[in-house]
Amino acid sequence: MNIVKIDAKPNESVITLLKECLEQAERGEIVRVGIIAELTGGEWQTAFSASADKRVDAAMMIELAMRRLGFLVER
Repeated sequence: MNIVKIDAKPNESVITLLKECLEQAERGEIVRVGIIAELTGGEWQTAFSASADKRVDAAMMIELAMRRLGFLVER
């Protein structure tokens, strides 16, 4: 197996977003979080904070996908 090292520069918008979310979480404004990340090399990674309601977690992911596709999601 050949391992290919991919040199990537830090994406400043990713860093800014994560810092802003961390600040919100530290203030208690974020109560649940799910992260989808594309890694160098094209692989995907997901992570979720602890949750007792997996249906709400799944709904959050579906809503995110709909928003990314350009649909307005109203509550």
